[in-house]
Amino acid sequence: GDKDQLVSCLNNIIKNGIQAAHDKNNNPIIDVDLIEEGSIYKIIIKDNGGGIPNHISNKIFEPNFTTKSSGTGLGLAITKKFVEQMNGKIYFESNYGIGAIFTIEFKKDSF
Repeated sequence: GDKDQLVSCLNNIIKNGIQAAHDKNNNPIIDVDLIEEGSIYKIIIKDNGGGIPNHISNKIFEPNFTTKSSGTGLGLAITKKFVEQMNGKIYFESNYGIGAIFTIEFKKDSF
């Protein structure tokens, strides 16, 4: 994997989580865990923002899609591209009104 690209991915997801928590008038809480499951490493990023509504969940990795008043809507699209270029995968779970959990997975032999 490319260290700089991975750092960029993590920064983007964490920044989005912080912004989502601020939008919800919360003190941002971001939990980041690294878990080893058999032949897989998982990076799990959990926030206490408002979550992702179901009606937009299929769009969040699309280029130029954003729910923010500013920004390009490229952050998660680029993050997904970088993760896939490193032979990984990214996905999320959302509890609307509670927060989101993004998971990035890599096979151990990718590193």
